[in-house]
Amino acid sequence: MRFLSNASTQECEEISLNNFYSITDTTLTLKELAKLIWKNLLLIVIVTALFGGLAYGTANYLLPARYTASMDFVVKGKITQGGFTKRQARSQNEQAANGFQNIAISPGVIDHTTNEIDNVSPEALRKNITVRSTPRSNTYTLTVTSSSPEKAKKKLKVVAKNFKKEFKLEYKQGRKAMPTKKERRMYLKPILPTVLVKSIKFKDKTRVVKSYPNVKFAAAIGTATGFLLATWGSIYWRLRRSYR
Repeated sequence: MRFLSNASTQECEEISLNNFYSITDTTLTLKELAKLIWKNLLLIVIVTALFGGLAYGTANYLLPARYTASMDFVVKGKITQGGFTKRQARSQNEQAANGFQNIAISPGVIDHTTNEIDNVSPEALRKNITVRSTPRSNTYTLTVTSSSPEKAKKKLKVVAKNFKKEFKLEYKQGRKAMPTKKERRMYLKPILPTVLVKSIKFKDKTRVVKSYPNVKFAAAIGTATGFLLATWGSIYWRLRRSYR
Protein backbone atom coordinates (compact mmCIF):
# COMPACT_ATOMS: atom_id res chain seq x y z
CA MET A 1 0.00 0.00 0.00
CA ARG A 2 2.87 2.33 0.82
CA PHE A 3 4.38 1.58 -2.61
CA LEU A 4 1.14 2.46 -4.35
CA SER A 5 0.87 5.62 -2.31
CA ASN A 6 4.37 6.67 -3.29
CA ALA A 7 3.65 5.88 -6.94
CA SER A 8 0.47 7.93 -6.85
CA THR A 9 2.33 10.83 -5.28
CA GLN A 10 5.03 10.66 -7.95
CA GLU A 11 2.42 10.60 -10.71
CA CYS A 12 0.70 13.64 -9.24
CA GLU A 13 4.01 15.48 -9.09
CA GLU A 14 4.73 14.60 -12.72
CA ILE A 15 1.26 15.80 -13.78
CA SER A 16 1.76 19.06 -11.88
CA LEU A 17 5.15 19.60 -13.51
CA ASN A 18 3.68 18.86 -16.94
CA ASN A 19 0.91 21.37 -16.32
CA PHE A 20 3.47 23.92 -15.17
CA TYR A 21 5.60 23.51 -18.29
CA SER A 22 2.53 23.59 -20.54
CA ILE A 23 1.47 26.89 -18.97
CA THR A 24 4.92 28.43 -19.23
CA ASP A 25 5.05 27.38 -22.86
CA THR A 26 2.01 29.56 -23.55
CA THR A 27 3.78 32.79 -22.62
CA LEU A 28 4.84 35.03 -25.48
CA THR A 29 8.05 36.95 -25.90
CA LEU A 30 8.07 40.32 -27.64
CA LYS A 31 9.55 38.69 -30.72
CA GLU A 32 6.80 36.08 -30.82
CA LEU A 33 4.19 38.77 -30.25
CA ALA A 34 5.55 40.77 -33.18
CA LYS A 35 5.45 37.66 -35.39
CA LEU A 36 1.89 36.97 -34.28
CA ILE A 37 0.78 40.51 -35.13
CA TRP A 38 2.52 40.31 -38.51
CA LYS A 39 0.87 36.96 -39.24
CA ASN A 40 -2.58 38.37 -38.44
CA LEU A 41 -1.88 41.84 -39.79
CA LEU A 42 -4.62 41.75 -42.42
CA LEU A 43 -7.26 40.76 -39.86
CA ILE A 44 -6.05 43.41 -37.41
CA VAL A 45 -6.13 46.12 -40.11
CA ILE A 46 -9.65 45.14 -41.22
CA VAL A 47 -11.06 45.10 -37.66
CA THR A 48 -9.28 48.36 -36.80
CA ALA A 49 -10.63 50.09 -39.91
CA LEU A 50 -14.11 48.69 -39.27
CA PHE A 51 -14.29 50.00 -35.71
CA GLY A 52 -12.80 53.36 -36.71
CA GLY A 53 -15.29 53.70 -39.57
CA LEU A 54 -18.24 52.77 -37.36
CA ALA A 55 -17.22 55.29 -34.72
CA TYR A 56 -16.72 58.02 -37.33
CA GLY A 57 -20.06 57.30 -39.02
CA THR A 58 -21.94 57.21 -35.73
CA ALA A 59 -20.46 60.49 -34.54
CA ASN A 60 -20.80 62.27 -37.87
CA TYR A 61 -24.22 61.09 -39.06
CA LEU A 62 -26.24 59.58 -36.22
CA LEU A 63 -25.54 61.70 -33.15
CA PRO A 64 -27.26 65.12 -33.02
CA ALA A 65 -24.74 67.82 -33.86
CA ARG A 66 -24.17 70.95 -31.77
CA TYR A 67 -22.52 74.12 -33.04
CA THR A 68 -20.95 76.88 -30.96
CA ALA A 69 -20.69 80.47 -32.17
CA SER A 70 -18.26 82.73 -30.35
CA MET A 71 -17.38 86.41 -30.36
CA ASP A 72 -14.63 88.24 -28.46
CA PHE A 73 -15.15 91.48 -26.60
CA VAL A 74 -12.59 93.84 -25.09
CA VAL A 75 -13.02 95.33 -21.64
CA LYS A 76 -11.91 98.86 -20.83
CA GLY A 77 -11.32 99.72 -17.19
CA LYS A 78 -8.82 100.83 -14.58
CA ILE A 79 -7.22 99.52 -11.41
CA THR A 80 -8.53 101.26 -8.32
CA GLN A 81 -5.31 100.89 -6.33
CA GLY A 82 -2.05 99.00 -6.15
CA GLY A 83 -0.63 96.57 -8.68
CA PHE A 84 -1.38 92.99 -9.60
CA THR A 85 0.58 89.88 -8.86
CA LYS A 86 0.12 87.06 -11.40
CA ARG A 87 -2.19 85.19 -9.06
CA GLN A 88 -4.26 88.30 -8.37
CA ALA A 89 -4.50 89.08 -12.09
CA ARG A 90 -5.71 85.56 -12.83
CA SER A 91 -8.24 85.79 -10.01
CA GLN A 92 -9.47 89.15 -11.30
CA ASN A 93 -9.97 87.69 -14.78
CA GLU A 94 -11.95 84.78 -13.40
CA GLN A 95 -14.07 87.05 -11.20
CA ALA A 96 -14.77 89.36 -14.11
CA ALA A 97 -15.71 86.37 -16.32
CA ASN A 98 -18.14 85.18 -13.64
CA GLY A 99 -19.63 88.65 -13.48
CA PHE A 100 -20.06 88.80 -17.25
CA GLN A 101 -21.57 85.28 -17.16
CA ASN A 102 -24.16 86.47 -14.66
CA ILE A 103 -25.04 89.39 -16.92
CA ALA A 104 -25.23 87.17 -20.02
CA ILE A 105 -27.75 84.81 -18.40
CA SER A 106 -29.63 87.49 -16.49
CA PRO A 107 -33.42 87.84 -17.01
CA GLY A 108 -32.87 91.09 -18.92
CA VAL A 109 -30.73 89.39 -21.59
CA ILE A 110 -32.64 86.10 -21.70
CA ASP A 111 -36.12 87.65 -21.85
CA HIS A 112 -35.23 90.16 -24.56
CA THR A 113 -33.49 87.49 -26.63
CA THR A 114 -36.34 84.97 -26.45
CA ASN A 115 -38.77 87.73 -27.43
CA GLU A 116 -36.73 88.47 -30.55
CA ILE A 117 -36.13 84.84 -31.60
CA ASP A 118 -38.97 82.38 -32.11
CA ASN A 119 -39.10 78.87 -30.64
CA VAL A 120 -36.39 79.43 -28.03
CA SER A 121 -37.08 78.61 -24.40
CA PRO A 122 -35.41 80.73 -21.70
CA GLU A 123 -34.03 77.67 -19.88
CA ALA A 124 -32.48 76.15 -23.00
CA LEU A 125 -30.92 79.46 -23.98
CA ARG A 126 -29.53 80.07 -20.50
CA LYS A 127 -27.81 76.66 -20.47
CA ASN A 128 -26.10 77.34 -23.81
CA ILE A 129 -24.52 80.71 -23.02
CA THR A 130 -21.01 80.97 -21.57
CA VAL A 131 -18.39 83.67 -21.02
CA ARG A 132 -14.71 82.72 -20.91
CA SER A 133 -11.71 84.78 -19.89
CA THR A 134 -8.34 84.98 -21.63
CA PRO A 135 -5.31 84.65 -19.31
CA ARG A 136 -3.39 87.91 -18.78
CA SER A 137 -5.69 89.79 -21.13
CA ASN A 138 -8.65 92.14 -21.07
CA THR A 139 -10.34 90.09 -23.81
CA TYR A 140 -13.28 87.80 -23.04
CA THR A 141 -15.30 85.43 -25.22
CA LEU A 142 -19.07 85.14 -25.39
CA THR A 143 -20.35 81.83 -26.79
CA VAL A 144 -23.79 80.48 -27.72
CA THR A 145 -24.46 76.85 -28.68
CA SER A 146 -27.31 75.66 -30.91
CA SER A 147 -28.35 72.87 -33.28
CA SER A 148 -27.07 74.53 -36.48
CA PRO A 149 -24.39 77.09 -37.44
CA GLU A 150 -27.02 79.57 -38.63
CA LYS A 151 -29.04 79.36 -35.40
CA ALA A 152 -25.90 79.65 -33.28
CA LYS A 153 -24.77 82.81 -35.12
CA LYS A 154 -28.23 84.37 -34.98
CA LYS A 155 -28.61 83.72 -31.26
CA LEU A 156 -25.11 85.01 -30.54
CA LYS A 157 -25.79 88.25 -32.41
CA VAL A 158 -28.98 88.93 -30.44
CA VAL A 159 -27.45 87.87 -27.12
CA ALA A 160 -24.43 90.13 -27.69
CA LYS A 161 -26.69 93.11 -28.43
CA ASN A 162 -28.77 92.58 -25.31
CA PHE A 163 -25.64 91.83 -23.28
CA LYS A 164 -24.26 95.29 -24.11
CA LYS A 165 -27.52 96.95 -23.10
CA GLU A 166 -27.70 95.04 -19.83
CA PHE A 167 -24.05 95.82 -19.07
CA LYS A 168 -24.70 99.57 -19.46
CA LEU A 169 -27.60 99.32 -16.99
CA GLU A 170 -25.45 97.38 -14.54
CA TYR A 171 -22.63 99.91 -14.93
CA LYS A 172 -24.92 102.86 -14.20
CA GLN A 173 -26.33 101.19 -11.12
CA GLY A 174 -22.85 100.25 -9.96
CA ARG A 175 -21.58 103.80 -10.38
CA LYS A 176 -24.35 105.11 -8.10
CA ALA A 177 -23.44 102.59 -5.40
CA MET A 178 -19.66 103.17 -5.61
CA PRO A 179 -17.88 104.77 -2.62
CA THR A 180 -16.24 108.16 -3.00
CA LYS A 181 -12.46 108.60 -3.33
CA LYS A 182 -12.26 109.62 0.32
CA GLU A 183 -14.16 106.50 1.42
CA ARG A 184 -11.92 104.29 -0.71
CA ARG A 185 -8.81 105.81 0.89
CA MET A 186 -10.20 105.32 4.38
CA TYR A 187 -11.83 101.91 4.18
CA LEU A 188 -10.71 100.05 1.07
CA LYS A 189 -6.94 100.41 1.30
CA PRO A 190 -6.27 96.88 2.66
CA ILE A 191 -8.48 95.25 0.02
CA LEU A 192 -6.93 93.61 -3.04
CA PRO A 193 -6.90 95.81 -6.15
CA THR A 194 -10.02 95.57 -8.29
CA VAL A 195 -10.87 96.53 -11.84
CA LEU A 196 -13.65 98.99 -12.59
CA VAL A 197 -15.03 98.04 -15.99
CA LYS A 198 -16.13 101.14 -17.85
CA SER A 199 -17.13 99.72 -21.22
CA ILE A 200 -17.04 96.67 -23.44
CA LYS A 201 -16.57 96.50 -27.18
CA PHE A 202 -17.36 93.45 -29.30
CA LYS A 203 -15.13 92.51 -32.20
CA ASP A 204 -16.74 92.02 -35.59
CA LYS A 205 -15.41 88.53 -36.22
CA THR A 206 -17.71 85.61 -35.34
CA ARG A 207 -16.42 82.03 -35.21
CA VAL A 208 -18.56 78.91 -35.53
CA VAL A 209 -17.29 75.40 -34.77
CA LYS A 210 -18.89 72.00 -34.41
CA SER A 211 -18.65 71.46 -30.67
CA TYR A 212 -20.41 68.09 -30.43
CA PRO A 213 -19.74 65.35 -31.20
CA ASN A 214 -15.97 65.44 -31.64
CA VAL A 215 -15.73 63.31 -34.78
CA LYS A 216 -11.94 63.04 -34.80
CA PHE A 217 -11.83 61.99 -31.17
CA ALA A 218 -14.58 59.40 -31.70
CA ALA A 219 -12.78 57.97 -34.74
CA ALA A 220 -9.51 57.78 -32.78
CA ILE A 221 -11.18 55.95 -29.89
CA GLY A 222 -12.91 53.54 -32.30
CA THR A 223 -9.67 52.85 -34.15
CA ALA A 224 -7.74 52.21 -30.93
CA THR A 225 -10.51 49.95 -29.64
CA GLY A 226 -10.56 47.91 -32.87
CA PHE A 227 -6.79 47.50 -32.86
CA LEU A 228 -6.69 46.35 -29.23
CA LEU A 229 -9.58 43.92 -29.67
CA ALA A 230 -8.10 42.40 -32.84
CA THR A 231 -4.65 42.07 -31.28
CA TRP A 232 -5.99 40.62 -28.04
CA GLY A 233 -8.15 38.16 -30.00
CA SER A 234 -5.14 36.96 -31.99
CA ILE A 235 -3.13 36.45 -28.81
CA TYR A 236 -6.02 34.68 -27.11
CA TRP A 237 -6.47 32.11 -29.90
CA ARG A 238 -2.71 31.55 -30.09
CA LEU A 239 -2.50 30.83 -26.35
CA ARG A 240 -5.61 28.69 -26.44
CA ARG A 241 -4.17 26.47 -29.20
CA SER A 242 -0.87 26.20 -27.35
CA TYR A 243 -2.57 25.21 -24.11
CA ARG A 244 -4.45 22.40 -25.85
